[in-house]
Amino acid sequence: MSPKKIVALVTAFLALSAHAEFYKVNIKRLDQNLYKSSNGLYIETRFCFEFVMGEDAILKHDSYAYDNKLIFNSGTTCDVVKVFK
Repeated sequence: MSPKKIVALVTAFLALSAHAEFYKVNIKRLDQNLYKSSNGLYIETRFCFEFVMGEDAILKHDSYAYDNKLIFNSGTTCDVVKVFK
């Protein structure tokens, strides 16, 4: 996915969720619906089938939101159930 498309995708998400925080994370898949970032965060997803090993992604997260997302370079988005250490 081109950098312009990634910027457009992030901009669209920003417009839809003004209170959410966006984080650039480098992640790898550990198990079905479980990813780990290079800084030690675990990201549990719902129905996510993206296989990545050391790939950059964007985590859209707000502690009190129900629409948290993990956005991959491929353009795939997955619902985030929880983020923990």
